[in-house]
Amino acid sequence: MPGRILASLLLAAACLSAQGVRITFIGQSCFVIETGDGRPVVITDPPVASVGYALPAIEADVVTVSHNHTDHNNTAGVRGNFTTVDGRPVTVRREMTAAGMNFLLLPGFHDNQNGAARGANTIIRWTQGGLSLAHLGDFGQDRLSEEQAAGLRDLDVLFVPAGGFFTIDAAAAARLVDELKPKVAILMHYRTAFGGPAQLSLLPATTAPFPNIRYKPARVSLTRQTLPAGTEVWVMEPRSDAVAVNTAGYTPGAPLAPGSWASLFGQFPGITPEAATELPLPRRLGAAEVQVGGAAAPLHYVSPAQINFQVPVRQAPGQPLVEVRVNGQTVARAPLTVVPMAPALFAIANQDGKRNSPSAPARRNEVIQIFGCGQGVTTPEVPEGSASPGPPFAASAEAPRVYIQGRSAAVHFHGLAPGAVGLWQINAQVPADAPLDPGVPLVVVLGLASNELPLAIAP
Repeated sequence: MPGRILASLLLAAACLSAQGVRITFIGQSCFVIETGDGRPVVITDPPVASVGYALPAIEADVVTVSHNHTDHNNTAGVRGNFTTVDGRPVTVRREMTAAGMNFLLLPGFHDNQNGAARGANTIIRWTQGGLSLAHLGDFGQDRLSEEQAAGLRDLDVLFVPAGGFFTIDAAAAARLVDELKPKVAILMHYRTAFGGPAQLSLLPATTAPFPNIRYKPARVSLTRQTLPAGTEVWVMEPRSDAVAVNTAGYTPGAPLAPGSWASLFGQFPGITPEAATELPLPRRLGAAEVQVGGAAAPLHYVSPAQINFQVPVRQAPGQPLVEVRVNGQTVARAPLTVVPMAPALFAIANQDGKRNSPSAPARRNEVIQIFGCGQGVTTPEVPEGSASPGPPFAASAEAPRVYIQGRSAAVHFHGLAPGAVGLWQINAQVPADAPLDPGVPLVVVLGLASNELPLAIAP
């Protein structure tokens, strides 16, 4: 592999394998990458505020700039006494050291016309925390040059644009990921709930070419030991002052389906604790209101630190903005990734209706009741905030699959539990050969896999 710096990048990755990094997605093409012990800190392609993203208060040791556009070059907005790894522009392969880290800069183009349409773009590769990372900036070429391909071999983390128009689109990004085969590819430069140019693609179009996309929160830790065996493609939430998760699974970064129950965590001044006491659920509790993509959502509980609400049943897939309003004033915002189906599980009841537990186990061949949310649209449609009907029941559009330690369980019913709001019920039969154990893992798959619940099974 050519180049002293590239060789040292790989050597450093092997020597520092225990450190790892913490990656925070700010938005657009901006990430904060912190080494496991806190320093050094690298910030990539910082945007101006008008793009929709606020730069963090953290002090940087290194700021990388791939090209000279304002959504990538706002070094003036970054705090700290940092070194700029500057790609504005790089016309020949270049190597440099900053904050004790080795950086490789590879010249390239913002378009597929050798820069005639949008100018130059620089690919930047470096090693940090024992991992080899590369940021493609606003890569717009339809293919890598030989020099670029050689410089991007054996990557652990690849930051790749996928929003199209100004850069390669999602389909081209998928081909590039397949060619380079990094351990982790993190998508960037697409529109989110907070902003980005109007010409960029949104979710789910940005993720469509990737069959097994992994949804991640705004901040993720990664070490060599936790790298996946094969390539994973991640879409991360942009950093925000509140976090929305599925009330059933509480999995950070996981998407929700229309009609799901969501919990919003943050600081919501001016709200006093209050729970809804009647149906349909109110769209306002006390002074509090939650807007999802501009529509008021039904509220079950509000407090200064947590709000439980139901995602509107007609919310289109994508990443709508969630706003917490107090007396009409926005006090917090969060992104919410919505997909057609996203199962998440609350609890399991035995055939006799008792909650399953090691002291109250299920038996083989019995029919258990699994309760959760995330089934997506139902027939008939039940308005959000309203109790689900009795016969005819509101059935899920597609039948879920239930797995008990990998064994398929026959599903006898799947639909909304009558009398409850947005509560999905699945009746499934425990396989005759199911393991006898107080904590057999149970998972529901419907588009995506649910969180795992332990199922106690006894003779």
